[in-house]
Amino acid sequence: MDLEQLRTFLEVERMRNFRKAAENLCVSPSAVSARVRQLEDTLGLSLFRRDRQKVSLTPAGERFERHARFIVGAWERAHEEIALSEQVDKRLVIGGLASLWEIYLQDWLNSIHCSAPLIGLRAEAGTSKRIVQKLEQGVLDLGFLFEPPHLRDMVIQEVRDVAMIMVSSERDIPVERALAEGYVRVDWGTSFASLHESYFPQRPIAAVRANVGSIALGLIERCGGSAYLPASLVETRLASGALWRVPDAPEISLKSYAVFPIHGEHRLLIDQLLERFQVGYMERQS
Repeated sequence: MDLEQLRTFLEVERMRNFRKAAENLCVSPSAVSARVRQLEDTLGLSLFRRDRQKVSLTPAGERFERHARFIVGAWERAHEEIALSEQVDKRLVIGGLASLWEIYLQDWLNSIHCSAPLIGLRAEAGTSKRIVQKLEQGVLDLGFLFEPPHLRDMVIQEVRDVAMIMVSSERDIPVERALAEGYVRVDWGTSFASLHESYFPQRPIAAVRANVGSIALGLIERCGGSAYLPASLVETRLASGALWRVPDAPEISLKSYAVFPIHGEHRLLIDQLLERFQVGYMERQS
């Protein structure tokens, strides 16, 4: 078993197509087939079901997928840490939801990089499921999520309340019309969905959905409409009159959490960075 076989397996799993995986890997389809076959021979198991229409994982392939990701991720991290050992003191891998990078993580990462250049950083955006999986596998040092996961041997620390407000391209629009005409439904997670449902049980089904705030923001700015967005993301547009707050729509407050291993090698550094994060936030609020 080698890394190229694992990377090829993961790319075929992602694309569900040998030819497309070969194009992405810049090798021939026969090379992809050979690598997968060699991996299957090593394991003594079939990893893919193959037919003319699609490629899918076998039950063995589904079980092996997370292990393959862990092995590749661990190797890449080890390689980076060794290669950068003379340039940085420590290496920190941070993962967060794409929406949290928009709301506050990008500014926090900027401050770390500018003030502590000897900390090597790797930043990733991902889904809740993938972030939790990587935390379990030990390939993420620190993750940021809207919902606290049920993980053993992890510190789960509330770090920020995020105020979601409904904004519109139209001034003084009633909330019923905002929901019915051009509403972009943003998926902010389970907690938001539950609160949204309780506030608007009879709402029409939104024709457009997004899972990143900037997508919804771009749509309503360009085409008109309304959406629930973080107050911090739209404050300048509200101040300039580019967008308007829907006056009778309730604010929905979400909590966000930092998650990291209790006994991780970077525990002290993470505690220090999160303390700086909280102090900086309080200073901006005051």
